[in-house]
Amino acid sequence: MMKRTLPILALGLTVLLPRTAEPATPEVRAQFRAALEAAEQGAVPAAPDSAGLRAYLLYPDLQGARLLAQLQRAPTPALDRGIAAFVAAEPSLPVTGELRRAWLLSLAERRLWTDYLRHYAVDSAEPALVCHYYQARIETTTQPQLLADQLLDFWQTAPQMPQACVPPFDWLKTQGRWTPDAVERRARKALADGNPGLAAWLIRTLPEARARPLQQWEQLLRDPSAALARLAADANARVEFAAVEAAFSRLAPRSPMRAAELLGQLGRERFDEGQYAELQRWVALGLSWDRRPEAIAWFEALPRSHVDERVHEWRVRAALWQQRFDLASMWLHAMPPTMAAEQRWTYWRARSLELLGRDRQARPLYEQLSRENGYYCLLAAWRLGQRYAPSSRAFPDDLIVQSELLERDGVRRAHELFLAERDRWANEQWRRVVADLDATRKLQAARLASHWGWHIQAVTLLAGLDIHDMFELSYPDPYAGTIREQARAVGLAPEIVYGVMRQESLFNPRATSPANAYGLLQLLLPTAREVARRRGDARPDRDDLMQPQVNIPLGATFLRELHARFDGQWLPALAGYNAGPNAVKRWLPKEALAPDIWIENIPYNQTRGYVQKVLWHVTVHRWRRSGEPQAPSDLLHPVREPS
Repeated sequence: MMKRTLPILALGLTVLLPRTAEPATPEVRAQFRAALEAAEQGAVPAAPDSAGLRAYLLYPDLQGARLLAQLQRAPTPALDRGIAAFVAAEPSLPVTGELRRAWLLSLAERRLWTDYLRHYAVDSAEPALVCHYYQARIETTTQPQLLADQLLDFWQTAPQMPQACVPPFDWLKTQGRWTPDAVERRARKALADGNPGLAAWLIRTLPEARARPLQQWEQLLRDPSAALARLAADANARVEFAAVEAAFSRLAPRSPMRAAELLGQLGRERFDEGQYAELQRWVALGLSWDRRPEAIAWFEALPRSHVDERVHEWRVRAALWQQRFDLASMWLHAMPPTMAAEQRWTYWRARSLELLGRDRQARPLYEQLSRENGYYCLLAAWRLGQRYAPSSRAFPDDLIVQSELLERDGVRRAHELFLAERDRWANEQWRRVVADLDATRKLQAARLASHWGWHIQAVTLLAGLDIHDMFELSYPDPYAGTIREQARAVGLAPEIVYGVMRQESLFNPRATSPANAYGLLQLLLPTAREVARRRGDARPDRDDLMQPQVNIPLGATFLRELHARFDGQWLPALAGYNAGPNAVKRWLPKEALAPDIWIENIPYNQTRGYVQKVLWHVTVHRWRRSGEPQAPSDLLHPVREPS
C-alpha cells in the first residue's frame, strides 16, 4: 500500500497560512449557495444580505448573478449603468463574461448601438455578437466603404451565419458587394468545410452556369454513392476534383467496398496520377478501418508519394489483422524515424519480430519498453512473461510555495467556487490563475487541487508539465469504499470500475459530457434508466446521476451487463462502454484474435485510446493498492465473436 501524506500536508498548511487565507465558515458558504440559487431562479432578495455574506470572497459573483437575473427580467437604463459599473470593476470574474454576453445581446435587441460598441470585445469569436457589432457600426458609420470591405472579409470566412447576421449581410447587398464572385467564393468555402446546407442556400442565388459545378459538389457531399454512380455512368461528365475527393472522404469510411467499386467504374483516365492516388488512399484507409482483407492490396498499390502518417499507421494495423507479419515488419521499418521511435511502434516492431519467430531480436525492444511507463510498456512486460511495475516519483512538496499560492485571491476564489459546486466558474477561474504560473508553482498548485479533491485539475496540470509518474496525485482513490462494495455486489473486480471511473470523469461526481452523460461513470440518462429498471431501482433523473451512491451501482451494473453480453470478454466490454455495444459487435472477428492486435485495430481513435488507458489505469491502481508488480493476463484474452 502506498503511503498517503495529505493529513501532514493539511497540518503544514494550517500552520503556514496567514489569517487572510482562512476559509469562509460553512454558514457563509451555505448562505452564498442559497442566495445564488435564488438569484438564478429569478427571486428578489427578501432581506438584506448578512455582513458575513457581504464580506465573503465570492460576494461579487453573487452580485453579478443578480444583475444577470435582473437583466433577464426587465432591462432598464439604470440597470445598464449598474452592469457597466460591475463589468468595469470586476472584468476578470467568470460571471462577468456571462453577464457581458447577455448584456450585449440585450443592447442589440434594444438597438442601443453606441452602448454596444462601447462594451463589445473586438476579439469576440461568437458569430452572433460579431454580426451585432457590424450592425452597430452600420448604424453609426460615416465610412460605409471601409466598413463594407471589412464586413465582406468577415462574410467570406464566418463559420456560421445565425439570424443576427442577416441584417448586416443584407446591408452588404445594398452596397453592391454581394457579387456573384463573392457568393461563389463563399459557397466554395462552405463546400470545402463540408457544409452543404449553407452552400445550397448560396448556390441558389448564382447564375446557372456558375451554380452547376457547385450543385454537383453539393450533391456529392449529400449522397456520395449515388452522385459518384451518376458521374461514373456519364463518360463525358466533368467535375472538380475537390468535389470528388470530398465524396470519397465521406463514402470510404462508411462503405469502403462501394468506394472501391466506384473508383474502378470512374477509371484512371479522368484523373491525373496524383489525384487518382489520393482516391486510392481514401479507399485503402476505408478498407483498413473496416478490417477488410482487400486493404492489403490497396496499400501495396499506393504510390509512395501518398504514404502519409495515417497510411503508415493503418497499413501496419491492416497487416497485423490479416496475419501478414512480414508486411507489418516491412512497413514498420519504412516509418519516419520520429514516428518509429514512439512507444506504440517500438512495441509493434518487437511484436512483429516475435510473430516471425525472431525472438532474440524482439527481446531487447521489449526490455527497453518494460522499463518505461505506459500501455505499450505494460504489453512489453506481458510479452516477456514478466510482471510489471510502473516507474514512479514521490511528489516534491514545497509548503512555502503552496502557502504563497493560497494567499492569492484567484486561487482562493477558484477553491471556493469548487466548494460551491459552480464547476464552470471554478474551472475558468483556475485556468486563469495557473496560466501565469511558472513550472514550480504549477506543480505545487497541482498538489493543492488534489488535496481539495479537484483531481481533474491536478492531473491536467501534471500532464501539461509532461509529468506522468507522480501517481500519488494522478491516481487518487476517493471512492474506494463505495467502488469496492458496489463492484463486488454485481460480481466485478473493483479495479475495473476504478479504471473506467478514472477515465470517464476523473472522480468528478458532477461531470457532464457534451453528449449529456452524467456523473462519475458518465451514464446517459436513457441507459441509466434501463439499467435501474433491470435492477429494480427507482427511475433516476439527471440530478440523481450526480450522486455517487446512485451513479456507481448503475455504472457497475452496466459494465457487468456488457461483460456478459460479450461472453465474459473485458476488451469488447470496455470498448462497448465507450463506443456502444452495437459498434463493437461489428469489430469482432469470427476467429479468436490476439488481444493486442484487436485493440490496435479498433477503428475509432477515441475508443482505441479509451481501452488502452483503462487497462493502464487498472494496472496502476492494482499496483498502488498492493505494492506488487502486476500481470494483466486476466484482461488480455483473445477476442472473438460471442458464441
